[in-house]
Amino acid sequence: MDRTNVVALLGTLLLSVVCGAAVGGTRTQLASNEMAIKLYGGYLAVARGSINNADNLRFLLDTGASNTAIDRRVAERLGLDGQPARVITFDKTVALESTEVQDMAFGPERVSNVRVMIEDLEYLRSTGVHVDGVIGLDLFRRQSFLVDYAGERVLFGPTSTGGMHGVPMRADAKSIRVEVDLDGRPVWLVVDSGARGITLYEDTVKDLLANYRVQGRTGEWSLGGPLENRIAIVPRLRLGRQDLDREVVLISAPGANRLSGVSGYLGLASLGAKQVAFSFETNQLLWRK
Repeated sequence: MDRTNVVALLGTLLLSVVCGAAVGGTRTQLASNEMAIKLYGGYLAVARGSINNADNLRFLLDTGASNTAIDRRVAERLGLDGQPARVITFDKTVALESTEVQDMAFGPERVSNVRVMIEDLEYLRSTGVHVDGVIGLDLFRRQSFLVDYAGERVLFGPTSTGGMHGVPMRADAKSIRVEVDLDGRPVWLVVDSGARGITLYEDTVKDLLANYRVQGRTGEWSLGGPLENRIAIVPRLRLGRQDLDREVVLISAPGANRLSGVSGYLGLASLGAKQVAFSFETNQLLWRK
């Protein structure tokens, strides 16, 4: 399949991950629909998998990335040729390459002839990170799944969600979105497992709020290079019946390529949940504290 203009939404991937000697650790036998993960920072999930004949690779699980990606070094080692592609990061569009892999496996999941982005993940390694790729929404949305942070595992397929908090979600090929109450005003945020907190486009906050308070500036690195942002306190943030941390990160929107109707990113860690479920049968985001 020839694709010369792949547009992908890259999730955050700019917060700390560290490399562990084992993913999932010592545990009892996993069920046939489960995958072991290792958590870093209490919220970033890394799983082991394979691509073609390369085994024991580390993949970051990122629902904020629309396309699965592999590191450029892995692509070179496997002799994979790239084709021009584009990725939308937080604040800009970046020219990259995409390629097709014959076989990819992670946990009980196995896919064939899947197109992935080729990305330079060196910026993550500079902060102590080592991952070989990112499993994005294109592979995750094939079926419902539950991330069990407390048990360090992912369950694929429909699962019991009784007693969980829940809100409606909208899902398509580019993102999973939920509606958040921003001081009485509805805004739609991309659900991002690769982020700790909440990130808002500054133009949205300026348009909707007059009483937010900027506390300072901070700098991060993303796929697109250095990213300057500001830390702010907003009057109120609420998802369903749960109040969220009022401290947010403000960033510039990525120009004309911004997803229509999207005002930022909701980091799953902001829920403080032990389990988070994505139900594509009922179109709900669910979580258990």
